[in-house]
Amino acid sequence: MSVPHEAIPPRRPTPRPTYDEPTRLPAGDNTRHIWGDAQSGFVIDRVHLSSEKLHVLEFALPPGGRFGHSPENPTIFAADEVLYVLDGALLLSDPSTGETQRIEAGDAAFFGRDTWHHGRAGGDRGVRVLEFFSPTPATGASSTYAKQQPYLDATVTIDARVLGSWPVEAGEVRVEHRITPVRRNDVAWATRGELELEFMASTEHLTVLRSHLRAGASSPPEEHPGEEFVLVLSGQLIVNTPTATAANCLYLETGDAAVIPAGMPHSYLASGDQESVWLTGIGPGWATVDDIGPGAAPAP
Repeated sequence: MSVPHEAIPPRRPTPRPTYDEPTRLPAGDNTRHIWGDAQSGFVIDRVHLSSEKLHVLEFALPPGGRFGHSPENPTIFAADEVLYVLDGALLLSDPSTGETQRIEAGDAAFFGRDTWHHGRAGGDRGVRVLEFFSPTPATGASSTYAKQQPYLDATVTIDARVLGSWPVEAGEVRVEHRITPVRRNDVAWATRGELELEFMASTEHLTVLRSHLRAGASSPPEEHPGEEFVLVLSGQLIVNTPTATAANCLYLETGDAAVIPAGMPHSYLASGDQESVWLTGIGPGWATVDDIGPGAAPAP
């Protein structure tokens, strides 16, 4: 949906919902927030989580919608980010070079700190995107950091490195790109017990993966120093949290999300009659196998 410029008061800081216990976030039950201004464009955010460890939000752009940057809202941060497209297509650009990547539903884009970025909805549809961000705004890695950086006055819309050299020198051009598309053929696969894992990003700050669990199967237990966010893409999922004070499990339907605090032992059960598929974001990321905790490796 579009928002009339005159209806928007000066922007407030992004809300920072946090959770001390494993918590189910029902579909559609989120903290709403409008980001941007008349120059940068306006984006409607649904903030799931914004703690010291992990920042997760969903944003939407209507058909023809876009966001850029302005002096009040510069888009250059001290964080690793993954943008996962839930619906539609996202054209994600680096306005300092003109690099642009088109990310379709089910795919993602990764970029690291100090990457200017703009976005627009591709084609004649709107787009809905889940964003993972770490280090987080609570640590000063977003607006506070961005306003301390040199401002980008001029934006570039076409990547000059492509002109006259594509596709013959595509490899050399891609080496210089800052935005990495992560499509079906770009993930790193792994298995862990019954779990089938698609790693989309793994850095010291952020791990993002898509998990698969066949109907009726359960996963090995795990606990890790990072806080975890889960969004169910299809099927039904039970998150077992045996040591939690409030509840020993969370029952999630398609579209539901959950937050699991750092250090909380947990495991998963695909409780329906079909495979469960879900997105997971963890911050800080898994740097070693030991970070996954119990069940990371078979017992000797």
